[in-house]
Amino acid sequence: MAQILAQQIYDFTGGLNFRADQFQLKANESPGMLNVEIDPRGGVFSRAGYLKLHATAVTATGWNPKGLFNYNGASVPTIMLTTGYQTSGSVDGTVQHSTGSNFSVLNFGAATPILVKSTNGASFAQWEETLYMAIGASANTMYKWINTNTYATALTASAPTWQPYAVPTGGYMPRAELNITHVNKQWVANTYEDGVAYPNRVRWSHENLPEDWMVDDYIDIVAGGDGVTGLQVVDGQLLIFKPKAVYLLMGYDADSFQLVELSITLGIDYPQQAVVGDGGCYFFDYPNGLHFYNRNGIQDIFERIRPIIINNEVNSVALDQISLSFIRNRVWISLPYLPTNMGSPPSYPNVNLIYDKTIGPNGAYTMFQTAPSLNDDATPVSIAGFGLVNGVEWRNSSDQPIYLMVSPDDDYKFVYSVDDYDNIIDSMPGVLDGKFETTYRTSWFDNNRYVQLKTFVRPYLVLKEVASPTIVQLSIFRNYDETNIYGAVRSITLSPVTNGGTYSTNSSGGVYGTATYGTTTVGAALKRRGLPPLGKAFSIQLEFSGPDSLTSGSFPGRKWGLNSIAYKFKNRQIRGN
Repeated sequence: MAQILAQQIYDFTGGLNFRADQFQLKANESPGMLNVEIDPRGGVFSRAGYLKLHATAVTATGWNPKGLFNYNGASVPTIMLTTGYQTSGSVDGTVQHSTGSNFSVLNFGAATPILVKSTNGASFAQWEETLYMAIGASANTMYKWINTNTYATALTASAPTWQPYAVPTGGYMPRAELNITHVNKQWVANTYEDGVAYPNRVRWSHENLPEDWMVDDYIDIVAGGDGVTGLQVVDGQLLIFKPKAVYLLMGYDADSFQLVELSITLGIDYPQQAVVGDGGCYFFDYPNGLHFYNRNGIQDIFERIRPIIINNEVNSVALDQISLSFIRNRVWISLPYLPTNMGSPPSYPNVNLIYDKTIGPNGAYTMFQTAPSLNDDATPVSIAGFGLVNGVEWRNSSDQPIYLMVSPDDDYKFVYSVDDYDNIIDSMPGVLDGKFETTYRTSWFDNNRYVQLKTFVRPYLVLKEVASPTIVQLSIFRNYDETNIYGAVRSITLSPVTNGGTYSTNSSGGVYGTATYGTTTVGAALKRRGLPPLGKAFSIQLEFSGPDSLTSGSFPGRKWGLNSIAYKFKNRQIRGN
């Protein structure tokens, strides 16, 4: 009798890998993950639900959210939200604020809102307790606000009036697309001065005087495409982005500034495509993908995911829908993405790729998507889901971090908190009442001998214990056929382990022995009985799917996770034909 062999898989930290060649996938990598997290210790588990931050939808004509900003102002901490100018219909963007509940439009006079003219929304920069806002080079004035004030204050355009060092006056700011604070100066880029557009210009204010600007304090960067598209500060140095160039401005004043060219092949198209985190700056170049800059240079960290761009699975005419967020030490990439076999990619961000630098030796990716949404604009009535955008870590008045992102769905104009694992559904009243799909597909297992037929017997699985009855579904694929499921989809039932006595009540009082109470042990559960033999095959692939709308009822659990798979098999003789 042939010996039964066993191979255990308990490391899933490789994450997503979209390489077309299945032989290039490691045992700990996956060709398909949706709404599951990677445990740094090896397992995978369902993501947290998204919870609405406020009860009333944001008031906005159309919906073009472009940024959240953590404004730690003079009174309570404030969340700033901006929408961008919409060219279709010539709809101005807005600036709105919240202290953790509903958002209010920021005005600069009675019933006079700030009208954002930049398609990228307002650019925020905080100087002490004052928030400065660049709202677009085509706007007549820029603004500042202290959140103890009812209204924002308009700042006069510096050109044609400039403020010499000898007689600073305050109250000025150049018309610009971007602004940021750096080395005790206020900086703007992509400006409009005295009737002339200077898209490649970067300007700085007087030392410690953010509202005074000298006529000669600027640098024009012509190479790398038209327009400065982003400003970030890394390690005390200013990172300047163009569509196809990245520069570093070193130094602290006009006498010491030195412009260093970091790349003439990479860049960003929109400000939302660069974000600071992990001691450096992440940025997304199309078509080269996600890169990371720190003092060691620029690193390519998109190699495993790049096939989605090569295969035209990202909408190349909706690049303004690609954005980066850095929250809870992870990068969220918002993308308009769809696999080739499912059709053309959408014109809106429908997924988030999540990159965690701390998992595995080279970091790891997974993919999130919101629960399906109702759509009142067109057919079909439902939309598969969205990728959230414009993330920020906001701290409330108790200094508690809350991780916020915005829904791009114009039917649900809300800011959501994410990564709170007490939430098991998305608070989006869609077709599944906020229940989102969760799947994990393994790489192919062939014991490094795909030419040898094997008889796979019943596998062992170690799944995370659950707090309430839960169903996880198992699909089996054979012989590198990733389309056709072998046999029936099997259901794996998980039950909580409860310790303690039993009791209940009715109209007459306590009735003992009829219900459970006590503690629920959440650990791991070994499943072996009830699982099917995997059959004869050269190679095997498994897909685990979490609870769906059809498996609620007696199984209300939503959380689940996978810790280990043990394949058991017998090798068969290798045939000569």
